[in-house]
Parts: sequence; structure tokens; C-alpha cells
Amino acid sequence: MRRSSTILGLVAALAIGLVALPVLAVTADVDIRGGEYHPASLTVEDNTTVIWTNYDEVSHTVTSTGGLFDSGPIEENGTFNYTFADTGTYPYGCTLNASTQRTPMQGVVIVVPEGMMVDGDENATPGEEPANMTLADLVAGNENLTAFADAVGEAGLTETVLTTGGPYTVFAPDNAAFEALGNETLAGLSNDTETLDALLMHHLVRGNYTAEDLMAEANATDNKTVLETLTGDNLTVGMADGNLTVENATIVASDITADNGIVHIIDTVLVPPGLVLPENVTSTAEANVTITSPEEGANVTAGNVTVSVNVTNFTRIEPAGQPNAPGEGHLHYYLDAPVPTNASAPAIPETGGYIVSANTSYTWENVTAGEHNLSVQLVNNDHTPLIPLVFETVNVTADGNVTPVENITPVENVTGNITSEALPEGRVIP
Repeated sequence: MRRSSTILGLVAALAIGLVALPVLAVTADVDIRGGEYHPASLTVEDNTTVIWTNYDEVSHTVTSTGGLFDSGPIEENGTFNYTFADTGTYPYGCTLNASTQRTPMQGVVIVVPEGMMVDGDENATPGEEPANMTLADLVAGNENLTAFADAVGEAGLTETVLTTGGPYTVFAPDNAAFEALGNETLAGLSNDTETLDALLMHHLVRGNYTAEDLMAEANATDNKTVLETLTGDNLTVGMADGNLTVENATIVASDITADNGIVHIIDTVLVPPGLVLPENVTSTAEANVTITSPEEGANVTAGNVTVSVNVTNFTRIEPAGQPNAPGEGHLHYYLDAPVPTNASAPAIPETGGYIVSANTSYTWENVTAGEHNLSVQLVNNDHTPLIPLVFETVNVTADGNVTPVENITPVENVTGNITSEALPEGRVIP
């Protein structure tokens, strides 16, 4: 009996001791040495407290890009800690040396849901090396994304995110999109990594979105859907002329997959609201449109004829009745039509066919055999021509036979301002 009492006492004491044990807090450390964060990229689970310790003789700060946390000056051997309660990607940097270093101190904390941390080799097959094709690797190896890859390398922080974070959907501008920015703007971005990072992060969205996913979401929500980028701004994804669009860009290649995400290639660099690109404030470059296909004098096959263009120094906006703004608008495609020149009236030709679009290509259907002229014109948001006039025309010869479409009613006697609803795409074909 006495022995039983002793055992019961020990059990009770043990139980009390277990109850009294404190819950161990989850922490992670970042060292500040040599003007750098070590590690620069840290992945933790939610509700983890990150502790930064400064081992430099000079002061540094840990300042969130989005303003979520700010340590203020951390002196030598000083510390700062912050507990990350929500999942997400949290870029940060030092504000004290931002103006004295070409590449400011940059870091990022990537927070994943509790229980989602995975060892690097957990999914590897014994005897085989894992593929480890990160988004950064994929971008660096794509010949159409060399300009984007160079920008990612210069920015530093974005490359870190593409290497260690995810999954992300990346809308990557192709080489021609970066060339359209102009040499002065590109040079300015190379010397302003903070602006460059903000620009690039505006092309990243959390999660994996295939082209099929994007089309499904757009179709389910009135032909467009909104995604939030890593800068906290929104991107509108929609459908136009059968193509997927992201803001004023068109997806020209899709579903390029990496271990930590997916890449869609777009034809325009996306600029977040409020971000002013270097040299753009004083830029006097004129808008221009060039027909890249078909070429002047080309022989084409009767039926479907696709016109593709290159647009520079001009922001393409979906034609939805917005007020006019300098350097923006959309395109009018013409088939066998005189290019309108009246600056005070919508650019609607008296004869021939026309189409309203924000895309850099359009396919004319049922083009009959014979000689045709194809024109493209840049217009303002209210459909009036840009002044000075900006357009190009090529003459082609269509070979073969095609059955003409009957009962097509041309638009006649249109005056005043018009909206996209008054100009249904593909309606006017002679």
C-alpha cells in the first residue's frame, strides 16, 4: 500500500512537471556581417520569430519593403526580432546604407504554413540527383528571356525569391518588351536596384496558375480575374481575341514549369501603379507601330490572314471608354480601308474593314484572293487618331480560294465618341 502511494505520488509530480513545462518558441537567426544578411533568404513556418543580430561596427536596419516592420538603427551586437504570424513573402533591407552602396543590403523571409517545411532531399530517389530546376534556373536558360534574366541578376532580391521561394506564377516579359523601354530607362534601372526589384516583383504572383487555370478563372468572373503580385498591387488577367492578356500585355508562351512555379512569357513590361521608371519623366520618344508580319509585297494564303505588329513608346489600354492620357490608347486594325486622319473624330474608315484591339496581333478571317492592303494605327482612348499620325500599311497578295461570308452589315454613319461596346470586334469585314 505504501509502495502504491509512492508510485502515485511520482506520477502526479511528473504530470505536474509536464504541465508546467514552457512551450518552446520557434526561432530562426539571421546574422548581419560585412554589410550583408546571412542568410539573405530565409524560409520559416508561420508563427516563427526571426532574430537579427548585427556583428558589424556600423549600424544597420531591418526594414520591411511593405512597411510591416522596422528595427530602426541596430548597433554592434544589437538584435531585433519579429514574429511572422501570416504566410507570405517579406522582402526587407537596410535604409542606412541604401544611398552609399550601389547594391543595398537586401533580404527576404518566406513564410510557409506550419508543417509545410520540407527537407531539400526528401523527395529525391535514392541514387539520383534531384532536378532542382528553380524559376531562376528556368529564366536564366530561356533564350527569349535573356533581358529579364539579366534584370533579375542585377536586382538580387528577385533572384533570391525565384530560387528559394514559391510556388510562384511569373509573367516574364520577353526580350523585345525590355528593348521597348529604351536604353536610357534600362540603364537607369541597372543603377536603381530598389526600383528594379519593385518592377520585377510586380510580375510575380503567389501560387501555380496554368494557362488553363487563368482562362477558367477569367471565364468564371465576367471574362477577367484579378491576381495580387508580390508588391501588393493587382494584375487583371482577361481574354481578348482568343488570347490571354495580363493588363496591357499578351501572353505569347505559357506553362513553362519549374520545381517552384510556372512561367508565362508576355510581350510588355508591366509597371505597378505609382512607380516611375528612370528617364520616363522627361522622355520625348514618340510612339511608333511597325507591322512585323506579313511583310510588304508578301504572298499570303487566302482565308485567315494574321497581322502582327511591334509597338514602342506607347502604353496599350483595353478600349473601355477611359479618358485620354498622354502616351496611351489602343490599336485600330484596317483591311482595305483608308487610314482615318481626322483628329477630332473616331478613327472609323468610310470603307473597308476595321477592328479595335489592345493586342499586338489580329487575324482577319475570310480574306479573298487578290490584292489587299493591311494597316494598323495607334489611337487615343476615345478612338481618335494620335497626332502626329502613327500608322503603317503593307500591301499583300492573297492566293487561293475562300468562300465569302454573306450578310455582313458594315458600320455606317458613326459620329462622335464611341466605346468598345459600339465596336464589336470582327464585325466590319467587306
